[in-house]
Amino acid sequence: MKPFNRHILVKPVEEPKKKEKTLVVLPTDYKRPESPYQLAEVLELSDDCKVKLSSGDKIVFEKRTLQKIEIDGELHYLILENYVYGRI
Repeated sequence: MKPFNRHILVKPVEEPKKKEKTLVVLPTDYKRPESPYQLAEVLELSDDCKVKLSSGDKIVFEKRTLQKIEIDGELHYLILENYVYGRI
């Protein structure tokens, strides 16, 4: 899939969940607050992107700006270049 109109095709990077030992007893239904930010690997850029990125770069963006598109049973993830906060 080739992105257009300043969009970036990405692959979200899932961080492994850590189990921490603690002396504090928490309720069984307690969930740690999730970060609103996520990492992704850049797969492809639209030709009119002004952000200086390359395929393979890791970027930080806000999770809610990620667009999921399913085509023929395969998920593609797009974000607009304006929502890229930085490169790792």
